[in-house]
Amino acid sequence: MEFLNLGWMEIILILILAFIFLGPDKMVSTGKQIGSWLRKLSRDKLFREVVETTDEIRRYPRKIFDESGLDLPLHVEQQKQQDQSPAVSENLTESQVDKDKPD
Repeated sequence: MEFLNLGWMEIILILILAFIFLGPDKMVSTGKQIGSWLRKLSRDKLFREVVETTDEIRRYPRKIFDESGLDLPLHVEQQKQQDQSPAVSENLTESQVDKDKPD
């Protein structure tokens, strides 16, 4: 999971550095200020429009392929197969377990 395009390791590093430079008392008050700022930002109409537009731009190539009816590029098909393969193997193991159970 990423937050503001930062992974967990980056967030932990930022928290450690904040603790070192700000100290425990000032870190709490700064955290509250940052939290209130992020809450205001996430409720802002312009920010939501930017996020929706960004998501739409990310989905646009996929939408073009879906509407055109063309075959997907090889790397996209391989990714789809990899995403589906754990589910298929899970279903196989469940069906094998059902077969192995005595009636």
